[in-house]
Amino acid sequence: MGEVDTSAAPPPPMIDLTAVEVNPAIGERYYKAAIVHSKQGTTYRMVAKTLPDGRLDLVHFVCDLGTDGTMFGKRRVRRIESQPVARFDAEIDTIKKDITDNGEEIQGVWEHDLNNIQDVAEQVSSLDAWMVATAKEIVPA
Repeated sequence: MGEVDTSAAPPPPMIDLTAVEVNPAIGERYYKAAIVHSKQGTTYRMVAKTLPDGRLDLVHFVCDLGTDGTMFGKRRVRRIESQPVARFDAEIDTIKKDITDNGEEIQGVWEHDLNNIQDVAEQVSSLDAWMVATAKEIVPA
């Protein structure tokens, strides 16, 4: 039997492509979030942040949605960087088209505008509360 080399460095952690990190020190803030849900249970979540130049970074993915707002089973992640603000609404339309092209019917689209909240910590708190409330609306307990 061979020996196990315990001195080998562990593999680097996988980057969470769904995470949207915001650095307020350089002028980044959360912009908006959206959830598009089909009647058949497909859930897309999208979050966007503003960059110092006014453009957006967007991340959206398909996931399963718990009644507490927890996203799990993430799949089909899409990250789109440095886009004009109009891309947010265009991306919602693209998501809706993807759902209907897959033969599903859209249950609803929920959006949360974070522009009027200046403090990033307050934005995060607002986003978390919105996720829980929206999840309860989508997936009744």
